[in-house]
Amino acid sequence: MKDKMNIYILFLMALLLLYLAGCGPHVQIDKSYYHRSVQSDDGVAVQVPDYPKRILALSSAYDTILLGLVDPSRLAGVNSLSTYEQYSLEAHKAKHVKTVMRSYSLEKIIALHPDVVIAPEYITRDVIEGLRYMGIPTVVVNTGKTVEGVINNVETVATLVNESERGDQHVASIRQDIERMRQLGSTIDSKDRKRVLFVSSMDGYTGRDSLFDDMCRYMYIDNAPTAMGYPSHTSFTDERVIAMNPDYIFIPAYKGLDKNLSDRFLKTPAFHTIPAMVNHHVDPLPAAYLYTANQHIGNAMLSIMYVVYPQLERKSHE
Repeated sequence: MKDKMNIYILFLMALLLLYLAGCGPHVQIDKSYYHRSVQSDDGVAVQVPDYPKRILALSSAYDTILLGLVDPSRLAGVNSLSTYEQYSLEAHKAKHVKTVMRSYSLEKIIALHPDVVIAPEYITRDVIEGLRYMGIPTVVVNTGKTVEGVINNVETVATLVNESERGDQHVASIRQDIERMRQLGSTIDSKDRKRVLFVSSMDGYTGRDSLFDDMCRYMYIDNAPTAMGYPSHTSFTDERVIAMNPDYIFIPAYKGLDKNLSDRFLKTPAFHTIPAMVNHHVDPLPAAYLYTANQHIGNAMLSIMYVVYPQLERKSHE
């Protein structure tokens, strides 16, 4: 199997070389430009530019981090999701990036001439190895699965693009928000804690051991599937939703509300007795707050905490 994969990669590289030589712009790499070495999360030491000017992230989450660190002119492209205001809290900056991408094929990436590529761990090996074969520095940054993991990624990306001071400012802001949540949360009696169900089109994505699960600990909220002891990535069937008995149900909104998810809860008679339905707490929240693996995670957690415990927002202004 490994030999077949190597043959496939070599074949793909040969096709790319023919493409670039015959009908596309020639990629020239100035090796004197790459003075720093960073450790990629796939175990490879990667030489990166001192001051990258054509940065490309293969994830909308990393687009948002980058847009909080550098001017949009330094990005070679952004994911289309990054331009939606309800999906990214840096959407206003993303709209100033000329190239908007919906997929990350090897050919498309190479055509943008990035001087550094930041890739999440789920990007296929052929793309990562193909980019490195073409001389494009490609650094794998594992997706943050916890709040501390997200903070680490903000620091990592800031170091990659030589904006550590800006990154430190973001981390300090997150820490301040976490401390504020600790102060507010200490006033909540354990019997008054609310149970929340965050439903996503990615079935089971928000259950045990998810980023949202970890966020709930900081927000003094009980994540409904974890409270029921469901393993990670357990699908939220109707029976399980009823058993979870959530006080709040959150539906992510971007480019409008996911109507299928909304209808499922608003139009299913069996759900009408659960507290979230009885108290009209089936709430659409911006996806930017719910899927917030970036420098805005502290503010996002505070905002969600205020939705669940509105008395805390009043208290914070006293």
